[in-house]
Amino acid sequence: MESIKKYIDPLLWQAISNSPFATIDYENLLANDPIKIRDAERTLYLAERPLPVPSELQVQNREIPSADGLHQIRVRTYSPKGKQNLPMLLYFHGGAFIYGTPEQYDFMFFQLAMDTNLLIVSVDYRLAPENPFPAGMDDGYTALKWLANHGAEIGGDKDNIIIGGSSAGATIAASITHLARDRKEIVIQHQYLLYPPMSHSLATSSMVELAHAPMQSKIAAAWMWKHYLQDQLSDPPQYAVPLSESDFTDLPDATIVVCALDPLKDEGKLYANKLKEAHVEVNLLEIQRAVHAFDFFDCPLSEQFYQQQVTLFQHIVKKIHEKDPRD
Repeated sequence: MESIKKYIDPLLWQAISNSPFATIDYENLLANDPIKIRDAERTLYLAERPLPVPSELQVQNREIPSADGLHQIRVRTYSPKGKQNLPMLLYFHGGAFIYGTPEQYDFMFFQLAMDTNLLIVSVDYRLAPENPFPAGMDDGYTALKWLANHGAEIGGDKDNIIIGGSSAGATIAASITHLARDRKEIVIQHQYLLYPPMSHSLATSSMVELAHAPMQSKIAAAWMWKHYLQDQLSDPPQYAVPLSESDFTDLPDATIVVCALDPLKDEGKLYANKLKEAHVEVNLLEIQRAVHAFDFFDCPLSEQFYQQQVTLFQHIVKKIHEKDPRD
């Protein structure tokens, strides 16, 4: 890791080093007791002062029934007040398929919803290892169908759905995109994938060269996939591993963001190439001097990327409107 640190943006590395989350031994817990990561993160979040909801924003938690009717799926919605017919961003949080919550993105989504006029719907999907694949994807697809059927009731445009996620959430978003393409029930207009894990094989050059990178290591990635796929690891089923899919045609346009110092970098690039080969339009961005999940840390690099995201979403929505025959 020491050889990698010298290439990391110094103010980003300072923010990571000073973060209370640096005290959590993610790699060890992933191997030995992954559920404890949730407890450790919860303790740290409870110690922080909750962010006040901006007066011009409506934030609500809703529960929708699962496809089998056996459980409820919580979604957390962020909507600018007084706005209707908004583009909708269906989002999946990160956390190695094992931990993480929608609330961890409040600091980002409070502002993003207002700056982009997006209705953001963040899914609290079931987590591994108790609920391995396809539980998270199934919850996500159910949320997608709910949004298509009921989005207008909460101020959204059912014909303008963007799907997105960060880290493992981006994997789930990509899986759902393939599933939705095949089922032909709902049209997704765009996929927005941040530093996505796309292959369980862990065989890319960046996975070898950056195996000991901070925030995401090869060992952590291996445990992540083991908990997610479990007895299906040696022969993953369709949709579980996006880069292993055989058909990339007729998928929505994509924005894919990778980090220069993330071992997952090459997986994102390979996925982008698969899409391009299938004549899917892709905007691939590589953030220099950044590590996995860098945008969670308060520093100029993260702020610059936030402003870039606002511009990206504005461009995405504009392109969707240009293609819309109703306009």
